[in-house]
Amino acid sequence: MYKKILFCTCLSDYCEHIFNFSLNMAKENNARLWIYHGLGRLNLTQDEITQEIGKAEAQVKEAYVGKMKAQGFDNYSINVSDGDVVSEIVKLARNVVADVIVMGTGTTVPMQAGEDVRVGPLGPVTMDTLLWSPCPVLVIPPALVPGLTRR
Repeated sequence: MYKKILFCTCLSDYCEHIFNFSLNMAKENNARLWIYHGLGRLNLTQDEITQEIGKAEAQVKEAYVGKMKAQGFDNYSINVSDGDVVSEIVKLARNVVADVIVMGTGTTVPMQAGEDVRVGPLGPVTMDTLLWSPCPVLVIPPALVPGLTRR
């Protein structure tokens, strides 16, 4: 049973389905849902980084908070950071003692409807997270995204 779920998002349309999966999993397990968005390494001043983090937090809230509230779910935290995305995911998972990390295969839609159903390798963030994670990593395959694969 999962009590602490870390959902990693790049805020793409593809992540919407991974979010829905994560939210349902959190609700079914009465778990806390951490939502993480990494900005990567920013070559900015500290004030500019703080501003960028604030903007990204607003984007995450806009993308997900309304959907959670509509389903009566309020057991969540939002984390946004700069720096190496994999290192930040692993660090957050360790700090919150996450039971599982939920993420997609990469940062872009892996295939369009009607294209070849064979999926290439995982994206670099997913691959490295799998290697460095302190807990299990659940990778949501494209087959679970409606309209992206043939049956």
